[in-house]
Amino acid sequence: MRKRLRKKKHLGEFKAWGTSITIKRTTCDDFDPFLDDFIEQAIEGNHCFFGGGGMDDSFEGIIQLGTISNDPEERLIAIKDWLDRRADVDNYVIGKLIDLWYCPSEELDSV
Repeated sequence: MRKRLRKKKHLGEFKAWGTSITIKRTTCDDFDPFLDDFIEQAIEGNHCFFGGGGMDDSFEGIIQLGTISNDPEERLIAIKDWLDRRADVDNYVIGKLIDLWYCPSEELDSV
């Protein structure tokens, strides 16, 4: 398949990698500042994107980590390190790396 078609169809080197995440906080207070910090520092600081939501002490979503040339594993490690440094994070669960365009929905539901 030609490069132009691989890019258009998000195949090969153009796959968009991502993972699901669930975060449980130790407190219900200051959810908005925490979410702002998470988005600005952990997600945008690592050139990723996040979609999801929640409230008070927990939230979940999908992190888009980029293509294979963007080294998605390294970006995910940086996000995990940021979460580990936060005293207000009780625990978090991160799913396995998946192809965000062609992943069966069952794989997202199982995390």
